[in-house]
Amino acid sequence: MSKRPGPAERRDPIQPAAERQEPSGPAERRDPIQPATERRRRVPGIEVVVAALRENASWLAHVPVGLLAVLYAARFASLGIAALHGYEQPAFDLGIPDQGIWLLSRFHDPFVTVMGRQLFGDHTTFVYVLLVPFYWIYPHTSVLLAVQAVLIAAGAVPVYLLARHLRLGTVAATLLAAAYLLNPALQQGNMEQFHVECFEVALIAAAIYFAVVWRPALLVASVVLLLLCKEDAAMYALPIGVWVAFRRDRRTGLALAAGSVVSALVDNLLVIPALIGVFNVHANRLPFGGFGGSLRTLVRHPGAVFSYLGSQGRAFYLWQLAASAGLVFILAPEIAALAVIGVAVNLVSTFGYQHEIDYHYSLPIVPILACGTVWAVSRVRRAGWRRAAVGGVTVAALWACTVWGLAPFSDETYPIVSASSPLVTETNQVVRSVPAHAVVSAFYDYVPELDHRTRIYMWPNPFRASYWGDLREEGQRLPFASQVQYVVLPVSVVDTDPTWRQVSGHFRLVKGNAAADLFKRVS
Repeated sequence: MSKRPGPAERRDPIQPAAERQEPSGPAERRDPIQPATERRRRVPGIEVVVAALRENASWLAHVPVGLLAVLYAARFASLGIAALHGYEQPAFDLGIPDQGIWLLSRFHDPFVTVMGRQLFGDHTTFVYVLLVPFYWIYPHTSVLLAVQAVLIAAGAVPVYLLARHLRLGTVAATLLAAAYLLNPALQQGNMEQFHVECFEVALIAAAIYFAVVWRPALLVASVVLLLLCKEDAAMYALPIGVWVAFRRDRRTGLALAAGSVVSALVDNLLVIPALIGVFNVHANRLPFGGFGGSLRTLVRHPGAVFSYLGSQGRAFYLWQLAASAGLVFILAPEIAALAVIGVAVNLVSTFGYQHEIDYHYSLPIVPILACGTVWAVSRVRRAGWRRAAVGGVTVAALWACTVWGLAPFSDETYPIVSASSPLVTETNQVVRSVPAHAVVSAFYDYVPELDHRTRIYMWPNPFRASYWGDLREEGQRLPFASQVQYVVLPVSVVDTDPTWRQVSGHFRLVKGNAAADLFKRVS
């Protein structure tokens, strides 16, 4: 009777080509860090050093990728916070999550007056609850910017671990993780205020890693957290479930795919309408009059659809995404293909920001392409070609970061107004004079400095509705405008804004300088 092979003897069905090269011969089993001189002669002191290196070699090999992730997080957290202190992190989209999470941390209803919608009705960002404890310890807007940089940097860890699991070696794994961190879409999106996509970046990378190495419990946990990020997260979770069903375990994969669809339906058809009274205010971004119109145009006038897809820089957007990842993922695209829904949605959208790498819409695509690149490299059979592929990816990442990124060596620099500049100093004097619990209408850039209160409005709200609520009252005076106690505006707005001219008679100047003015209601 033949013996059934144990787990260690069974070959992984998706085992990479690199892993199939078995070490053979005593030369390959020799300690790689043992010097030849030690084998001939024991030298006091050197023997101790060699022994220490041998003992710590396993964790020392991981230091470079950890250092790269730390450097990324430090740079982009500091840049983001510096921009905040220079009044360059506006209400949309930093003041919105900041006020909402602050309200949750004080056990208030998270109705965000900055935009006139319930926090979880604007987007189903239930994962924000995990940030509430940070606001108990240090309730400051800069927490969000630091967390965002750390989460995005953390995405390098699954990329690195995936490469090591696929037997690409520590050096190659480190270079591929570095290529991920150099991606200009990642860096540009990191600097666009604060968005829940920073959670998606780390969770997507983790989910792909757990799917490949097959840790089903951790995979399910990653996907569940991913679906708690946003109502459209299913467009990334669903393909992962399909891949698992075909490549790992059918039952688990189908459950993840079905759960993703159900989550999207519940979020968009039940949760959001229940919280804000209408369907998703961000959903009307399809061309040709909507979904039906797009289908009719595709059938009757396909040339119009192709012309549309070739307009507004969409082709260049695709080139930027692909070139930044080094194009190697094309060699074995099954992991990179997990981004197909997300890329398609961005391309089809009428909202221009979605097909530009400067904005957060591209953030979740980056870890998929990074993991897809690792996967494709592992499929290359010849060691020399694998090394060439890793080198090509690294060079492409450095080039893309130089041309489009925000690294210290990049052509582009992020404009930062110094916190010690006269403009910022004078603005601080006025903005920080607003009483702590007052109802205030503040200029767009001033909102994040003032939004830790239950009622704050982004000027010209509520005197003239702008991007407010369900958008059905645009341009109208809102019923509670008379309840605003303070208005704080730049001098340039005070001098030119027609809405201010209409309401200025109800306020008097209480503090002002060359940068900004603070007004208090008198009638």
